[in-house]
Amino acid sequence: MTARDDDRLARVMEAVRALARTEGRPVGIRHVCQACATMVRAGGVGLYLIGDLGSGEPIYATDVVSEQIMDMQITVGEGPGVYALDGLSPVLAPELTSMSSLRRWPLFAPAAVEAGAPAVFAFPLVQHMISVGVLEIHRTAEGDLSDDEISDALLFADVAVSLLADLVEAGPDDADEFECGVGARWGEIHRAIGVVSIQLESGLTEAFLRLRARAFATGRPLSEIAEDVLTQRMRFNP
Repeated sequence: MTARDDDRLARVMEAVRALARTEGRPVGIRHVCQACATMVRAGGVGLYLIGDLGSGEPIYATDVVSEQIMDMQITVGEGPGVYALDGLSPVLAPELTSMSSLRRWPLFAPAAVEAGAPAVFAFPLVQHMISVGVLEIHRTAEGDLSDDEISDALLFADVAVSLLADLVEAGPDDADEFECGVGARWGEIHRAIGVVSIQLESGLTEAFLRLRARAFATGRPLSEIAEDVLTQRMRFNP
């Protein structure tokens, strides 16, 4: 690491710690995402981890739009975040209205633009040369991230990986930030997948696919479909 890299990392860490000090809480994933949003001038930041069923699971989102575009990508199975989960390199989409983006992500790109995220940038969370999640940045206007902003985003992704490893070692008592917001809603989706699996007399993977298909067909978030399943307002037939 060069002296400049050390300075940049120190600046990133101080931005994260400053937010935690303001709350009087230990450093958490939300502080990483919020500090990243400020430093790279993002509209919002979201973080996924790869789940048991092989897709990304939203852990935290700084804003409603970030949560929406994370949900969209999981529902339709395409988008920068989905691609970044399968690789080790950032997936940068500064112009989702471009023909190349529309060809690459025909379902996600127009939906993200409509949601207010015409530029999306996904940075893999890499541990032992394996992608374990994604830090995703969106902007409310099209345009590239600068080289410095990309460098900062990569550092925030590294900080997130280290923090998540510490949380896993610490156990569930120290992971309370996942028990509300996006994390809690994803817990409900997991429970709904189990219910649908019983209704269909199928495996969890097929149940998840059916849940996603219903969300896509109705244009509703996965969390709403899950709530309908859990409250018995919706049932899936074999």
